Amino acid sequence: MSAATETRPGPTEAAAGLRARGVVMRFGGVTALDDVAIELAVGTWTGLIGPNGSGKTTLLNVLSGVYRPQAGSIELDGVDVGGARAGRLARAGIVRTFQHPQLAESLTVWENLLLGVDLRRRRQGRRGAEAPAGPGAEELLEVFGCTRYAGHLPAEAPYGIRKSVELARAVVAEPGVLLLDEPAAGLSKEERSELVGSLRWVRERRPDLAVCLIEHDVRLVAAVCPTIQVLNFGRVLAVGTAAEVLRAPAVQEAYLGRSARHLDRDGGGS
Repeated sequence: MSAATETRPGPTEAAAGLRARGVVMRFGGVTALDDVAIELAVGTWTGLIGPNGSGKTTLLNVLSGVYRPQAGSIELDGVDVGGARAGRLARAGIVRTFQHPQLAESLTVWENLLLGVDLRRRRQGRRGAEAPAGPGAEELLEVFGCTRYAGHLPAEAPYGIRKSVELARAVVAEPGVLLLDEPAAGLSKEERSELVGSLRWVRERRPDLAVCLIEHDVRLVAAVCPTIQVLNFGRVLAVGTAAEVLRAPAVQEAYLGRSARHLDRDGGGS
């Protein structure tokens, strides 16, 4: 396991995927991210956890082009994309979801998914050749349990369906990097269980996908992410396997408390 005081805190030298180093993000006198590094290599799923205010969503905003950091480097497949805007990064293959689903409210659920299809086609056109076909919109509607709402406006669907629609739209765009900001927030226990199944399905169907998942439900993170990175006060506290991170005293003290010890004793959720 990596930690701030140990020798393996930074990313590896592999170029494929998304890599950030030395990221600093300040808002006035508040440093939200302080020398943060993260690597999302091809085919890896990384859970990003930490207490409220630790910088998790800020980091996703930096990686997706919503924020421009004051310092640090960001590379996509070995190419510097630091400072690029969100639209350009989406066309380059970095797609994200939000804590509160961002949908086109005047379009139906089906038409929202077609926006992801359109982004995929534009990306393939820029590459000059079609990439291997991934899951289609109809298949993803079924996988994420949204089929019965296909002809409805988002406002007519339950909150959990709205979140699933945004996630399905992101997956159908066939990104190289998928950033998920609290996809389980606001979901019932049953919906969370279904979400785990859907994410595992995506992991099997898209073995080339790099994923970063922010979530407060540590059991859910451990169920789908072999690697976990912990932020605390805007700095990287630890990086390692779920078992390593959840057993680390510093992580338990800073964030998880007794719940982590219970999780460790119960064997996690994989």
